[in-house]
Amino acid sequence: MDKWLNNANISKVIALLLGILLWAIVHMDDRTPNQVSSLVDVKVIDDVRIQTVGLDQSRYILKQMVPEVVRIQVRGQSSALTSAMPEDYRVSLDLTGLGEGKHDIDLTYVMPKGIQLVSMVPSRVTVEIEEMQTKEMDVSIKTTGTPAKGYTVGQPIISPSNRVHVTLPASQMKDIHSVSATLPIDGEQKSVKQKRVKLTAYDKTGHEMKDAIITPPVVEVEVPITKPFKLVPLQINFVGQLPDGLAISSFTPSTNQVAIYGPQEVLDSIEFYDSIQIDLSQIKESTKLTMPLPVLGKVEKIEPNSVNFDITIVPAVQRVLDKLPITLTGANDQLKASIEEPASRTMSITVEGAPEVVNSLKAGDVQLIANLSDLPPGTHQVALQVNLPNFIRRVDQGTIYVKVLIEEKNANPATKTEPEINKDQPVDGKPTDTPEEGTLEPGTQETPGDVSGTE
Repeated sequence: MDKWLNNANISKVIALLLGILLWAIVHMDDRTPNQVSSLVDVKVIDDVRIQTVGLDQSRYILKQMVPEVVRIQVRGQSSALTSAMPEDYRVSLDLTGLGEGKHDIDLTYVMPKGIQLVSMVPSRVTVEIEEMQTKEMDVSIKTTGTPAKGYTVGQPIISPSNRVHVTLPASQMKDIHSVSATLPIDGEQKSVKQKRVKLTAYDKTGHEMKDAIITPPVVEVEVPITKPFKLVPLQINFVGQLPDGLAISSFTPSTNQVAIYGPQEVLDSIEFYDSIQIDLSQIKESTKLTMPLPVLGKVEKIEPNSVNFDITIVPAVQRVLDKLPITLTGANDQLKASIEEPASRTMSITVEGAPEVVNSLKAGDVQLIANLSDLPPGTHQVALQVNLPNFIRRVDQGTIYVKVLIEEKNANPATKTEPEINKDQPVDGKPTDTPEEGTLEPGTQETPGDVSGTE
């Protein structure tokens, strides 16, 4: 080894190698900054949207923010700038704790990994915050289209409630007009049930108010769809008579009207329902009855399908009703009529019924009517029609007559001759035989004991 080191040539070679190595190291250090600098780049990003955080949205709304976007310049390695997505550059506006009014606020930012912010324009923005208001409103459900032929649409039923809370900026609350939803029913034959619909708020011009917050935003709706029906009075027909000495004190049906379903042309012709009757001769004491309601003709359904009756029977009492006025009806416009007998133009009758009903009768509750329809001029014995309240009957069932004179209105008294009286007719208001009772006026029901209809 020593011989090698002492050799001059060998020493020169080693020195040359060391020199070359030092030169290479020095020149490599000179090139490193240029190589590193070539890996860093600068990028400008326009229209970065500002994100707001921290606003109490249950009480306030951000009415305005100026501007809404910013321009940023960033720096970083080319690979980082290339791989970063636009949404990775986040510029935020913290509104925590701010109330109503205008505010100037500094922006904050978060850059992607390996990227630095060089500049941001602007770095502050102006915001206007408005208070929110809430009020309760009714919900309306609108239907579109028409159901199947012959079916009708009922009133929509809303669950859980037909009232909701609407929250809006204070400046817009005065403009809200309605909260509603639309439900199609075209061609439906059955009720629409448990249909969930989204509610929308509208202003007075019918435009949607997009800022409105509706609670709850969705409701459940039921729309009844039924065949045509009509509510009509329930009229009871009575046959037979109560045993002597008894009277009806109260007669209470479970309903006074029924719903009849069927074609519309059939419903239009029905004014009342009278297809049930009660035989009074079978009732001897207070009782409860249940009567089915038969479906007749082209009627499809009747609701309810039966009716309950609560009937109270008590001992009857009698009462004489004096000086009842007699009414003339049906006279020809060209004729005039007057009562000749009885001269008082009144009559007395004896009636029977429950004590509280009989004792409460007034003169106006009983009508004595002489029907002069189709009668010519002359003197006539006209049978009186006796109209009595429910569950009151005449003690004497015989027909009562009244003597009526019918004359022409323009007849000359000097030449007037006395018309001949029909000798077959009774006089003085008394019957010669026991004739049939007078015909009832249209719309008046003849029943045993002059009972007509229900209470």
